[in-house]
Formats: sequence, structure tokens, C-alpha cells
Amino acid sequence: MEEFLQKLFHVPVKEQIFDNEDKLPLILTGLYEIRTFIIGQKLVHLIHPKEHVALPNLKKHFSKLTMLLEGDCILYDDGYTRYGISKLTELGIPFIFGDNNIYLPNLGIQINEKTRTKLPDVERFSPFTQKMILMALYQGWTDISGKDIAEALGVSRMTVNRTLLELEALALPLTSMVGKTKYFKNDFSREELYSMCEKFFVNPVKKTIRMKQIPNGLKIKSGISALAKYTLLGEDAYPTFAVVHNQFHELDLNQDDFLSREEIPACVIQIHRYLIPRDGVIDPISAMLSIPKDELDDARVEQAIAEIKEGVFNGLWT
Repeated sequence: MEEFLQKLFHVPVKEQIFDNEDKLPLILTGLYEIRTFIIGQKLVHLIHPKEHVALPNLKKHFSKLTMLLEGDCILYDDGYTRYGISKLTELGIPFIFGDNNIYLPNLGIQINEKTRTKLPDVERFSPFTQKMILMALYQGWTDISGKDIAEALGVSRMTVNRTLLELEALALPLTSMVGKTKYFKNDFSREELYSMCEKFFVNPVKKTIRMKQIPNGLKIKSGISALAKYTLLGEDAYPTFAVVHNQFHELDLNQDDFLSREEIPACVIQIHRYLIPRDGVIDPISAMLSIPKDELDDARVEQAIAEIKEGVFNGLWT
């Protein structure tokens, strides 16, 4: 590191022991490795995240470090996406990410990689991205090309490429390039992958309809009915079924078949944004996400969700 910094700054560089840990909260010393250097006559701290840190948290942590430590603080790593780099530049946070991504505004230094594909402006998973992440979670994907994902999920490579760009835009460290081929790359356990992605999950249910009678052709259970299949939770007073949009239209229903929210239905139909069916129910994580908000406070439902998470983390449903 000393040699690299000397080439970058063209002044003598000497590393010294970082001895200010007592000034910092435990959360910061746990999340970041800090190395201290004298660069010319200037005291500089290089801040290295020990694990992936979401950008909003990174901003807060870096502000705290800058306030508590004497000298300049510079973020360094080689694992941030281009989205992360552009956002850090917008925030004015100095960083050194390898030889090709350097931003030191106080010194007037900025070196960037060649401009690449513009990343989408997203805050949550799109339905297909969520489906792909869930398949990776269940099947334990670690290193799989966009071509193989497209074949496995029956979609075009363009769809998969858009999804991989979406993961980059969300600053998730789940993509890599080998030559000209883009890969989904996962170095995390099932529990770590779930925890990393949890805040980006969306409710898979687009619309809920309460029915006077149970129509023919409903095969996939959802909501509480799906939770009951995966856990010891009892079935609801009426079953809940999942369909996607075109399947709902094939049921050929009319307004007279529907009930209001106040009426007790024969069944409930949830129109889903995607489906991962397995043995007559939707997949376990989507089952959790499909539970209506007013039922999530039920202690039995909370226990069932905890059971599902444990099963997923242990690879029970692959």
C-alpha cells in the first residue's frame, strides 16, 4: 500500500499504527479496518469495509469517522459497483478503489474507469429480479452465467442482463464479469444472501379478490394457505390461491362473482407478479411476503414465518 500511495501522491509515505480505536463506537471498529499513513506531512486514515455496507449506512458511518478522527479519511476497497462509485462521488466522499477508480476532491484527483452501460434508477427489486434471487437462494447458486440463468428460468438473455444491471444499481455485490460474460456471483450463505436482499423484496401480490365460490382451475395455494403447507400453522377459514394475470383472465369471472372486504368469502384469489410453484403452493419466501399486513401481528403467523426462514437458511426447500 505504501508503494501504491507513493506512486499516486509522489511524496514520501509511511504507515503507522492506528491507535485511536478508543475514540470510536464498537460498531465502527467492527465494520471497518482502519490503516493510518503519513503522506508527505499529512495524516490520512484509509477506511476499509470488512463486509458489504449499504450506501445509506456507509454515508452515516463515514461522517462519524471523519468527525472523530484527526486527519483526512479516505474510503478504500475494490468491491464497490459503479453505482456505488457514482453515488460516493455525488456525496463528496473521497475513495480509492484500485488503480482506476480514485476520487480525492481535496487534492483535485479523479480517475475513473471508462464509461459503461448506464445503470437503472431502482430502489426495490422488480418481479423478475426477485424471482431470480429467490431461485438463487433455494438452489444455492454461487457462480452462474447470464446465459445459464436465462435457460434455467425460460427467459431471454436480455431479461437476465437487465436483472444483473439492477443488482449493480442496488449496490449488491452479486455480479461479476469474466471476459465479456456477465455472471451472477454469490459468495454468501443463504442466510447472508437473504439478509442482504431483504430490504429490497416487494410484496408479490398485485391484487386480492374475495370470491363467492371457488372457481375451477385454481391449483396453487398462497398466503396463509401456503404457510399452513410449509409449517404447523392451521389453515384459514377459507383457502387462498395464487394466479398470475393471464391465468386470472382465463378463469372468465364477472363482477357478480366477487365479494366486498366485509363479506366472508369461499376463497381468496391473489394475483401475483410472478410465481415459483412447488407441490401445489407458492415458494416459501413469497408465501411469507404474500401475507396481508393485518395478519402479520398474529403470534402464530410470526412463528410460522420464523419456521420458514429457518428452513430456507438450512436448505430445506431446494
